[in-house]
Amino acid sequence: MYVRRLLLGAVLCAPVLAAMPVAAQADVVPADAAKAFITQSGQQLVTIVNGTASASQKADQLRQLVDQIVAVDQVGDYVLGRYINVATADQHTQFLTLFHQLLSYNITFQIKAYQGLTFVVNGAVPMGSDMVVHTTIASPGKAPADVGWAVDEVNGQPKIVDVIVAGTSLRITTRNEYASVVTDNGGQVAALLSAMQKQITKISAAQ
Repeated sequence: MYVRRLLLGAVLCAPVLAAMPVAAQADVVPADAAKAFITQSGQQLVTIVNGTASASQKADQLRQLVDQIVAVDQVGDYVLGRYINVATADQHTQFLTLFHQLLSYNITFQIKAYQGLTFVVNGAVPMGSDMVVHTTIASPGKAPADVGWAVDEVNGQPKIVDVIVAGTSLRITTRNEYASVVTDNGGQVAALLSAMQKQITKISAAQ
């Protein structure tokens, strides 16, 4: 639970990749390339978290890292799932903007106060169209956690498209939860956008 909150926060408990455009995907990223990408990304994460920068500086650095290593728009479209065909063009644009903000806010809110983080890459195995890199993440006073990072090639670059914790795909869980919000509100995407905006306001105030 700690790692799930730490890395992706509550926002990634919704639908993410089912609607990813086929053109954005390529062959499975080779294991060595995926491991190298996650190793480098993990080192960047550890450097930020364990650094001496202020909390606000760490937050900015973490948001920049998210932009670099996560396929945010593709993940967002997957999370929106079948409702991508229901949303208007303006709603789709707003959704991606809010999703990006939520992802960044949740990660930075959960991680910026931690110190002593360690990140070890264990191996990589193909899973469908993804290459999943298995890692162990630990922090003082907390039990180590095994985390899998699903890597795809997006626009010619390796990107994270899912996180797997305790066998649970966060992008699929998130898609299901977002779909429930829309379904419970008569199929209105506007209800989901409103809920996302309220969550952003709440997290922003807490920071």
